[in-house]
Amino acid sequence: MLVQHDSDLWSSEHEFGWQAGLITIPVRMTVFRLNDQRLVLHSPVPVSPQLRGELDALGPVAFIIVPRAHGKFSAHVSRLFPTAQLIAAPSPPSGRMSSDPMASLADDPPVAWAGQIESLLVQGFRLNEVVLFHLSSRTLVITDLCFNIHNSASQISRLFFRANGMWQRFGPSRLIRRLAVSDRAALRQSLETVLEWDFERIIPGHGSTIEHGGKDALRAAWLS
Repeated sequence: MLVQHDSDLWSSEHEFGWQAGLITIPVRMTVFRLNDQRLVLHSPVPVSPQLRGELDALGPVAFIIVPRAHGKFSAHVSRLFPTAQLIAAPSPPSGRMSSDPMASLADDPPVAWAGQIESLLVQGFRLNEVVLFHLSSRTLVITDLCFNIHNSASQISRLFFRANGMWQRFGPSRLIRRLAVSDRAALRQSLETVLEWDFERIIPGHGSTIEHGGKDALRAAWLS
């Protein structure tokens, strides 16, 4: 269930039925392991008994990061790991969260992450995306800023992805470009800040990981 990308970095993909199940879209959870062996789960997916066993073998889950529009499974995962701290983007989705109050994640990550994971709230982007940079593995973790979907068993899904400009290419969908950008100058400035980070790999919330050339891919997706 877990795919290892680096010594303290894994991910797990879940096929989610969107639009009443008509469109099947891959959703990826990223798992970081901190220096103290505690785990950070980003964008939680359903945790099966097998996946739970794999996570337990890596270390205790201490943080559950809930990006905006990715909160459907947060209550389920929070019940499995009741001591973990829930942290959300500044405007979390309503009605799909645990009832416990959540801390807000933006430009200041938790103190426990110091020197290990950095964060940045992307400005000019209505989805309030917070991107994460895992320093030791030189990995950028994003949610809906870019898609990278290359495989789908559903013909309807493939047609939708093609029509939306998100099939077998790394970049934002047409809907994201049209509806999610509120301030192009502010978005560009945030992206320029992200590109100052020393990352090579990108793990997107939807689709395949980019193992090499992440900076060039992000720049081409938004700034070319």
